[in-house]
Amino acid sequence: MNYRPAATVLLCLITGLVTGCSPEPEAQDVSRSDLVGHWHAGESCDSSLVLEEGGSARWKHWATGYSVSDARITGRQDGQGSWTLETVKGKQYFEVKRGNAFEPLTMLQGDGRLILLQVPGDDPDNSIGCRFERVDDQKPN
Repeated sequence: MNYRPAATVLLCLITGLVTGCSPEPEAQDVSRSDLVGHWHAGESCDSSLVLEEGGSARWKHWATGYSVSDARITGRQDGQGSWTLETVKGKQYFEVKRGNAFEPLTMLQGDGRLILLQVPGDDPDNSIGCRFERVDDQKPN
């Protein structure tokens, strides 16, 4: 009996590692109005993100690093900046600008809801995925 697939699924569920573990497909045809609002990533991430219509962003407890050996987030930041949504050759890219750097977030579609996936730290293969879900269900008019 081959236990490798079961072990991989178990590892994904226990550790929340990002690579190959997200069951949701990337979101398609996301508009700026789909992103505007309040977002929260629960569990160990416990971060919040507010995206304003004009392109400004602010965040609390943003995860900035992760230690695999300690299995914990190693840095947090509160702040403000901006965000962008661009389409290049048919693929959409969503980024939050923190200071002088743009941090990409992956837009996923799960159960009819948009999910923003942030991977803290420099090594996505050895990190967790902070899964931001919309807190306010009402889109601004």
